[in-house]
Amino acid sequence: MKKNHNHKQILVCAGSGGVGKTTLAATLALRGALEGKKSIVLTIDPAKRLATALGLSSLTDEPATVAGIPGPGQMDAMMLDTKRTFDRLIEKYSPSTAVRERILNNRLYQHMSSMMAGSQEYMAMERLYEIDQQGDYDLIVLDTPPTRHALDFLEAPKKMMNITSHSLLQWFLKPGLFAGRVGIGFLRKGSEKILAIFDQLAGFAFLYELSEMLSLIESFLSGFHERAESVYHLLREKRVGFVLVTTPQEMAVQDALYFYRMIQEYDLHFVGFMVNRVHTEFLSEEGFRWPKISDTLSRKLEVNYHNYQKLAERDQSAINLLKKVSKKKPLWGIPLQLKDVHDLDSLTKIKQYL
Repeated sequence: MKKNHNHKQILVCAGSGGVGKTTLAATLALRGALEGKKSIVLTIDPAKRLATALGLSSLTDEPATVAGIPGPGQMDAMMLDTKRTFDRLIEKYSPSTAVRERILNNRLYQHMSSMMAGSQEYMAMERLYEIDQQGDYDLIVLDTPPTRHALDFLEAPKKMMNITSHSLLQWFLKPGLFAGRVGIGFLRKGSEKILAIFDQLAGFAFLYELSEMLSLIESFLSGFHERAESVYHLLREKRVGFVLVTTPQEMAVQDALYFYRMIQEYDLHFVGFMVNRVHTEFLSEEGFRWPKISDTLSRKLEVNYHNYQKLAERDQSAINLLKKVSKKKPLWGIPLQLKDVHDLDSLTKIKQYL
């Protein structure tokens, strides 16, 4: 597929939890489909809210086409399976079928890869890279972890590069280090306390499985390193843009500003802010006709009116601050929706504000 570098082909949506990031990521993918593109939205949100927003019962690690998209475009959606993504890396870089099977069946590897489900940042980048390399989509939209994990998310590829070239790991991979009691005795010189815990938990069997796993991984360590380096550079290509999602509330705005600074620091491409759940101003009080109702109800209505106006003024102040920071970059304000966004019709209504 010929790629047009004048437009962003990958949009990374970032923001703190609870700002509607997953819903707006889906809306961006929907907009692409309605414009005739083949788009996909990838979520790593464990709450699985994306499936709900698309009217689907569930999502898997494989792309699923969203039904009901009018026009020539297509929209797919999927949810990251961290362990499956890690397994695919093993399958890709294993030098032989025998090595691959030994690693995948290694109990220590199985436990480690399952534990990584709680730390998804690198595997999200890896899956994004896989989908991009396949070249099947005109637009890829990635929904990310909350902003508080911004550093982990942005540094994930570099951390993998460091791990795969770290001198300590290379030392662990010395042939025969754990092959017998002599090797264990050598290791004990600097790691008595650690090994004492290992012995209590699993004894020599644990060290043997660790030795086997690390020895097998050594055969394709360079492949891991090269892949992490490719993922790192992908994020910095001009066709990749970061969209920061926030609400007008002070804490969410501060999170968005923090992430904005990180984007500048990491030399990434900032697209713009999406400010969700904005209270829009009513008519001025002079132009508002109060209905003929009881004095008590009228006073309550007037109090509510003024309270809402204060919220609208607060939201506008937050928007003005973000506009000042982002300078000439776009800022999209999405009004507060009266009903929960849970299907394509709801997403289509939001699309008009983008």
